[in-house]
Amino acid sequence: MTSGKQASRPHGGLIFGGALGAGAVAWLLWLSRGAAGQDAAIAYPPVDTLKPFADDVWIVDSGPVSAMGMKLPVRMTVFRLKDGGLLLHSPTRHTPQLERALSALGPVRHLVAPTVAHWMFLKDWQRVCPQATSWAVPALRDRAAVRKAGVRIDADLGDAAPEAWAGQITQGMVRGGGGFEEAWFHHRASGTLVLADLVENLEPAKLRPVTAAVMRATLATRATTGVHVRAALVLGGERVKTAVATMIAIRPDRVIFAHGTPFTRHGASRLRRAFSWLV
Repeated sequence: MTSGKQASRPHGGLIFGGALGAGAVAWLLWLSRGAAGQDAAIAYPPVDTLKPFADDVWIVDSGPVSAMGMKLPVRMTVFRLKDGGLLLHSPTRHTPQLERALSALGPVRHLVAPTVAHWMFLKDWQRVCPQATSWAVPALRDRAAVRKAGVRIDADLGDAAPEAWAGQITQGMVRGGGGFEEAWFHHRASGTLVLADLVENLEPAKLRPVTAAVMRATLATRATTGVHVRAALVLGGERVKTAVATMIAIRPDRVIFAHGTPFTRHGASRLRRAFSWLV
């Protein structure tokens, strides 16, 4: 199992890399410390619990996870496919209770790491679901931390859905600069789009003061793309604009992302507004 500290490195590097000097990072890490008992307020209780979101779609709020010392909530999305099997998008921490709740819905058949940052809990779920196929964005294979942790990657995610969920979930890829890759998923029956880091909608009141200030400064509290991700997307040029426009054209009813409050209505218009800076 990759420790929370180890697992946060790729995420933290993506969020703050190049934006803050080493001295500033150290200062922020020191200031953002807090008592462990405060962690519960950062996540969206009840944590590590299945919550119905739409027909055959559930979310699991978990965390907080540490990104360069900044503690943030994190979310998994669960799809139930037509064959009864489950797809876990951006798996969060494993608990026996959550495992039992998932088993009541169906067998876990797919584990999905949709970005180079959302992989830290894969190994635990691979251990308890050995028959599940582990999917990841191609760039994840190149991460030394992933290889060191012994995380297994069975198949790469691409621009089109594989046979396992084709016709049920539409899929695409956004490839920016600096190794940024994110796969998006649209559950057709419920009109639910699932993202990881392309949009963030954190609530400052739930965060520690210094973390809230940093998240505001990076636009991660504005239901849009954070400045850290914007930098990577801009480097991707026209190919990124085309990929994002394709995603927006789907016009989802709802949008889930890994960090912050989902869009439970007016998904299409809010998504268009989230990417108005780009498209």
